[in-house]
Amino acid sequence: PKTDRLATQSAADALQRLSGAGISSISTGVKDLDNALIGGKQSANANANANANANANAHAGFERGKVAEIWGPAGSGKTALASQAAREAIIKDGGKVAWLDCATLLSMARMNAIRAHPHTSRDQSGKPLVDDSFHYQSIATLSHLLAWIVHPPPSFPPHATTLLVLDDVNSLVDLDYPRLPLNNGNGNGNGNRTEQQKWQAGRRYAILASLIKALNKLAAVHNLAVIVTTGCSSRMRTDEGLMAAIAPGVGGAEWENGIWSRTVVFQDFNGRFAGVQKCQGRNLMPLDAVGDVRNPIGFEIAERGLVKERHVEVDLTSSSPTAGPQAAKNVRKRAYEEIADSEDEDLDEYGWAENDEEVLAAESLANKQSENGQADGAT
Repeated sequence: PKTDRLATQSAADALQRLSGAGISSISTGVKDLDNALIGGKQSANANANANANANANAHAGFERGKVAEIWGPAGSGKTALASQAAREAIIKDGGKVAWLDCATLLSMARMNAIRAHPHTSRDQSGKPLVDDSFHYQSIATLSHLLAWIVHPPPSFPPHATTLLVLDDVNSLVDLDYPRLPLNNGNGNGNGNRTEQQKWQAGRRYAILASLIKALNKLAAVHNLAVIVTTGCSSRMRTDEGLMAAIAPGVGGAEWENGIWSRTVVFQDFNGRFAGVQKCQGRNLMPLDAVGDVRNPIGFEIAERGLVKERHVEVDLTSSSPTAGPQAAKNVRKRAYEEIADSEDEDLDEYGWAENDEEVLAAESLANKQSENGQADGAT
């Protein structure tokens, strides 16, 4: 009979499985990023002997049994990092990779990059045997994705899978459950929302909570690493006196609690960078930080989509200034009956209040001189 309960397993068997499970993480292909994802706990004397070095490398990268998020703007290199992790999982760990594509189809060049690797096994005719190691599925709708993750078929994920990738999840979520709009689009600008829009915005977080819960269950039961790539969404914070910023495409309290690590990927004038914002379940910086990447790690995308480490010294703060006003004022919101700009004319809207008195004094003196000149001319 069908049951939703997990099979009973003794503590001794579970401990033995964990001890003999091999490597406990999937490498990103960038050593500095691997170390940052585990909090930089690899000691300096880890290279004293080969055993310590191998043990340290086995625990660096995307941890198995956990969910990792990679977010950033389009073209920043999210899919490249995920495909590099898939390549590392197949080559070094000898495992399998399940890739669920939620937006743009994975290019054939990236698939061929895995097939063309010299360590990939081949048949008698020389054709690479990666079909059983790389399971690719294109997801058309959010319902399709939930069917695969929340209620997976018995064949998913395939046996011996060590990595599950969900590429561009926010595209499907935004399509079915968009964020709450600024107004209802009727042109009156009154900001009223329809009941359907309110329901969709509220249901969005419930769907994300179910999705992240199911992903953590898959990761724990099958001992695989889960990588979720998401895009960006703009966030306006004028009430706080701060500038506009970009944030991950999906979020919420349940989603935040379910994410084990978060990496932001972006492209600056000096190349591509990745910064770890959350590792081992704890945030390394405030959730609403602006322009704070702490220690960016440079990388580049070489031929056939291979990711390589790139050492670059750059001051990201000076190249991408994002600091807001030094002394932001709390501006009172306009009342419902109040006409805009009819009151509070003394508010410093553009930051010119420091020189207002001098300007007024100069204008007053000029007016008096003009009046005196006109009076002298009349007499």
